[in-house]
Amino acid sequence: MADSGSSVIMSGNEAIARGALEAGISFCTSYPGTPSTEITETLMKSIGQLNLYAEWSTNEKVALEAAAGASWAGVPAICPMKSLGLNVAADFLLNVNLSGTGKGGLVIVVCDDPQGHSSSNEQDSRFYSKAAMLPMLEPASAQQAMEVMHTALDISRRFEIPVVVRSTTRLSHSRGLVTIGDITKRAKAATRALPKGLYNVPQPYVKHRELLAKLMLIAAEFEKSPLNTYDYPKDMKHLVISSGICGLYAKEALALADTKDIGLLRLTTTHPLPQHLITGAISKAKRVLFVEETDPFIEDETRALAADLTRTSSPQFIGKRTGTIPAWGEMNVDIVLHALRDAALVRGPGMLQSNQTAIGKAEKLLIPRPLTFCAGCTHRNVYWALRKIRKRLSDRLVVAGDIGCYSMGVFYDEAMQTMQAMGSGIGTACGLGQLKRFGFDCRVVAVAGDSTFFHACMPALVNAKHKSADITFLILDNATTAMTGFQTHPGSTSQEEGHRKVSIRSLVEAVEPDFLAVGDATDVVSMTDLIHSTLAKQGLKVLILNSVCRLEEERHDVVPGGRAPVAINSSLCRGESCRICAAQYGCPAIGWDYEEGRPVISDELCVRCGSCIDACPHDAIIRR
Repeated sequence: MADSGSSVIMSGNEAIARGALEAGISFCTSYPGTPSTEITETLMKSIGQLNLYAEWSTNEKVALEAAAGASWAGVPAICPMKSLGLNVAADFLLNVNLSGTGKGGLVIVVCDDPQGHSSSNEQDSRFYSKAAMLPMLEPASAQQAMEVMHTALDISRRFEIPVVVRSTTRLSHSRGLVTIGDITKRAKAATRALPKGLYNVPQPYVKHRELLAKLMLIAAEFEKSPLNTYDYPKDMKHLVISSGICGLYAKEALALADTKDIGLLRLTTTHPLPQHLITGAISKAKRVLFVEETDPFIEDETRALAADLTRTSSPQFIGKRTGTIPAWGEMNVDIVLHALRDAALVRGPGMLQSNQTAIGKAEKLLIPRPLTFCAGCTHRNVYWALRKIRKRLSDRLVVAGDIGCYSMGVFYDEAMQTMQAMGSGIGTACGLGQLKRFGFDCRVVAVAGDSTFFHACMPALVNAKHKSADITFLILDNATTAMTGFQTHPGSTSQEEGHRKVSIRSLVEAVEPDFLAVGDATDVVSMTDLIHSTLAKQGLKVLILNSVCRLEEERHDVVPGGRAPVAINSSLCRGESCRICAAQYGCPAIGWDYEEGRPVISDELCVRCGSCIDACPHDAIIRR
């Protein structure tokens, strides 16, 4: 580790982890999910050097519950998760806010994903902080991301409630210089006696009243917090209010616009908002522009505060509610510049036009890159098999999907037709599997991966058995959490010291489905026949398909040297009249020679799995 006072380049996630160590956090539980994963991974690197416990939990609800348990015992805890993970943990969150977290301290770090770079939505988690009546901090830079961890843990320990720290994709994954401090000495032992009253019955309204009182005290502290910055010129006419990393976008946009009469209020304490600071600032401005991701959270709160201002001191508010700034997608400097012009806070298009010209030229250079499976991915084999089976069934097949690498099935000729939340594949299939009485004549398949199975599928599997749902559940088991970076889960082949493997098959057998079999996802022909024959059976059917992550193979030096290379037999290939291998099977290792009008195998990308051999109806793909 670098010495205290050193400047180190860190990502926002790494800075959050460093801040947690400096603040004295000793316990970390999490479930991997982009853009939050690296926080826990960074903390795990310090396990051997510090008295620190860190784990990948089964899901976010379990992780938050475990972290609360540590805090109750006096051990400072952190629970990082992505935005969608907070949905999973919400049931516990809206109880522990009332019962409290004891003396240890509990910081919940939630990383939102504006634009949905790696998520099924672009949820704004600030509303959870408001719903749970919990303090929230939104750092703007890697340096501030480290610093707010001290503040967050301090507030949590003093008021005995969780504190939420919100990051977004751009902050979590961008890098900046961070001046680090000393790492706090870890606590030696947990306390024996838990706090009293770790429940909210029979009078939860009393706990609610106490929480509101705590929030008022925290609000008073936030009014004076140095985390909020207010830069205003002497002759200020207008004001920009921002939060989190959007403050940097606004600061850069104002510098580019070279304006002298616009102030900038950058908020880090976004719940509860510093009301007096905000009302004092907006009362001096004619127009106020809000720059935030993703929803009009601060904008709406400020509009409500302005109701108490006199008509003469209330400014014109501009932002997402006026359509000046989009209420969707990720913020950037260009959006802020356009908003400044459209709101008449700055004059003339000038620089904006030159920016647009440059952007237009750059966009023409971009090459379309469709989302797809990796070369040799066995998930592709599963969807190839389902596409063939769908044809055999005259399109009477519905595939309900889930969250993971296999989510790419929605882009694979829509072989997967639904994708909602983790565990929702088999959950929605339970409903579809009851519709024969209404004339629904499609076979129903649910797809989930091994990590997702442990995360959220078991309750729905029990429901399917209990209600005799007529569905087929495919568990694609590649023994790792591949989508987020190969983290271990209960079913992983390799386990950390002291952790024990949990058998997916044993769990499924305990539910006693009507049919259970294990298939091989690397053998496309046999797997296709197995799925097809299973669909013909009645009741709850479960297929555990042993799968392979080729990237995981690479990580463990399982190179394809032992497998014979794959090649195209040009004498058998039908070229342009077929194109099944390149256009339909779609492995990235299969390219196209436009001069010859034939497919080619890229030896640099090919993992020599041979799955494409079964995809060619003319036997033109062979082993050399």
